[in-house]
Amino acid sequence: MKYMREIGAIASTVILVAGIFAAGMSTQVEAQRINKLVIVIQPIPKDRVTTEAAELERFFESRLNMDVEILYPDSNAAIVESMRFGHAHVALGVGSLVGAMIMKNADVMKPPIVERRSIFIGDEPKVLSYYYSYFIVPKDSPYNTLDDLKDKRACFPSETSVSGFIMPMHTMVKKGYINPIDDKKKPIELPNQYFSEVIFAGGYAQCWEALKQGRVDVTVTAGDVPAKLYKEALENSKIIEENGPNPSHVVLISNALPKDVKKKLWYALKDLNKEPEKVQKFVSAIFVKFGVKKAEDHLEPVIDALRDTGLDNVIRI
Repeated sequence: MKYMREIGAIASTVILVAGIFAAGMSTQVEAQRINKLVIVIQPIPKDRVTTEAAELERFFESRLNMDVEILYPDSNAAIVESMRFGHAHVALGVGSLVGAMIMKNADVMKPPIVERRSIFIGDEPKVLSYYYSYFIVPKDSPYNTLDDLKDKRACFPSETSVSGFIMPMHTMVKKGYINPIDDKKKPIELPNQYFSEVIFAGGYAQCWEALKQGRVDVTVTAGDVPAKLYKEALENSKIIEENGPNPSHVVLISNALPKDVKKKLWYALKDLNKEPEKVQKFVSAIFVKFGVKKAEDHLEPVIDALRDTGLDNVIRI
């Protein structure tokens, strides 16, 4: 596979720190002192927040020697806006779509800090900062390629899912099955060009159920879904097309932070590599460790997909 090798292997701690802070501070004007660091995390169920957020706040406070507040906005758009207007200083473990939009609209440090995660490539477990998604059909389906699925029924998790919709649409545009859309269209008008019926079911599990029950002819699964769901899907289906690579989640840090806070924050994130359960409980269940990659290497696949499909002008997070 084109991206089976890690793009720019994770370097030693000394090189990582030098790379982050040389890139992030060389053009920075003198930052204002802050009394509290604000971290935003992608929306999660409210009943998980109180205990686990407090635990992570205490962890960062002990490393940074300052007050830390973790916020969980109601939407991904609120995360982007909070970073854009300086209401938050760190976006922790946000998905690649949100990360790309933050980098486009906010002044953040480069390169970004990326998650290396426990994922699957095909049927093999790996620890990588990217993964793939796959168009799948039932094992006994008469369909074997995307060519066979013209005017058939399809299920996707959501129109903002990178691996479940954006990258599959990029595959279909690149292969000539559909055309890009303009800014007057809706995301569903991409797959509607090819499939007779399109369902956004709300998640991979729901789409897999729809495929099993015969309500659709094709769906998508991805190498970062829960292992039990992924294995069940692969054992009972056949892959007809691969999509990706899909970038893993990222940590983005405001350039407005003082240099000493940035440095302490990096070492705090490095310390979390020794206590991954703190991230797994609250941010990403398949988190293994943080590393660094060039922004263009890591987020370029999703940025290219948004541009080439026309979704960059119509998608709403």
